[in-house]
Order: sequence, then C-alpha cells, then structure tokens
Amino acid sequence: MTTQNVTDRSVLTELTIPARIRRAAVDTNTVLWRDTIRTLRQPDLLAFSVVMGVFFLVLFNYVFGGSIGAGAGIDYLGFLVPGVLVITALQGAQQTSLGFASDLTEGVTNRFRSLPMSQFAVIAGRTIADAVRNIVGLILVGLLALIMGYRFASVGGAVAAIALATGIGYGFSWLGAAIAAKVRQPDMVGMLSMFWLFPLMLASTAFAPVETMPGWLQPFVRYQPISVAADAVRGLANGMPAGSDVLLCLAWTAVLLVVFGPMSVRLYGAESQ
Repeated sequence: MTTQNVTDRSVLTELTIPARIRRAAVDTNTVLWRDTIRTLRQPDLLAFSVVMGVFFLVLFNYVFGGSIGAGAGIDYLGFLVPGVLVITALQGAQQTSLGFASDLTEGVTNRFRSLPMSQFAVIAGRTIADAVRNIVGLILVGLLALIMGYRFASVGGAVAAIALATGIGYGFSWLGAAIAAKVRQPDMVGMLSMFWLFPLMLASTAFAPVETMPGWLQPFVRYQPISVAADAVRGLANGMPAGSDVLLCLAWTAVLLVVFGPMSVRLYGAESQ
C-alpha cells in the first residue's frame, strides 16, 4: 500500500460512524452514476441479458412447451414467463461478476483505492446499477411475453413480480461480486458463474413443475433459491396466493446479501492489505 493510500484511508477512519454512512451513500451514488453512464454507452450489456431471456422464452415455449404443458396439465406459457423473468434477473447478476472482474484487471479499482472514498461503495454502486439495468431487461422480456399471448393478472401483480425478480437478482449480484473479487480473471469468472447458475437454473421450477422431477430430487428443487423465486414471481404475476413463497424468496435474498455482501468487500480489500 502506498503512502498516498494510507493518507487517503485515514481521512475515512477519522470520521464518525454517521459521517461514514453518509460518505458511503454519496460514494455509492457516484459509482452508480459512473456504471449507469457506462451501460448507456455499451448497450450490448443490456442486450445480452434480454437476448438470453428471449432465447429461453422462445425455446422452451415453442420447442418444449407442448410436451411439458401436456404432461403436467398446465398452461405452459403462463407457467414459463415468470420463471424466465427470474432467469433474466440472474443473467444480470452474471454481468456484475464479469464487469467487476474487468475493472479489477484493467486497473480501474486501483484508482478507487487511491481516493478517500468508501470501498464498500465500489461494489454497492455497481450492483445497484446492474439492478437498474435488470429492471429494463425484465420489462422488455415482459413485453415480448405479452406479444406471445401471456397476460399478467394485474398491473400491480406485474410490478410486484418484476420487483421481486430484481430483488433476487440483486442478491445474486453480490455472489457474482464475491467470485470476481476472489478470482479476478474475467474468463475464469465467466466459467465459474456458469458453473453455479446452470445447475440451479435447470434443476428448478423455472421451466418445469417440481412434480415432473424424480422424487429424490424434488426436496432440493422445491427449496433452492431459484425455484423459490420462480414460484413467488409466478404467484404474483398470475394472481395466485404467494405469501409464503414471497417471504421465503425475501429470506433467500437476505441470506445472499448477509453472506456475500461482507465477503465480497473483504475479498476486494484483501489485495490492498
């Protein structure tokens, strides 16, 4: 650590706790604005999340929807759309992982460390910016679903479903940030992100009801976070009772934030120790 770093960090440590909180909020807003501007200049980041959502929506509805819907006796499009909203949000979490790893390797974060700013804000600003981008992607996927014939039960249900999907995506963004802070190599981060996402995504109720899966697998599928989020979003979007599912989804989101929030900040700061 350089002498300048020590001096700049001492400015923060001398602040009172309320002042540190205010400083962290201001710094988070600054990083949020920086990452939002970058997203506007790189629309391909948004396009990737939307394209993946569109891909899953079209593929599963038109290729697998007939057999899954007939076998389970359900309106498959009504079942699929909420699950794809959750998957779209998780794709946004992957962008957090890849983008943060790129900042680490390109030296952007070295500049942040040299400034008298909250290091928590570096990650918090990015994750919030990615959550905002997620909202736009979710709205676009929802509009495509309307074109395909899907109908939300109500406007309030649609808003609540998108908000809940954004929330679980935000929780997973901190997992992505922790992976990036530990690995710090964009290519490796991309592979590791797919390593946890695809098994959880495919072994979930995002694409098929839990009753269609082997009995030994059902307990895991039913309570893992992606399934819980898909069931909760499905209930809100389709106007079905979803109180317990929503609470469980919020609990999973809280667990992700409590576990991976401090972990990602600690791993990010480890390099400068």
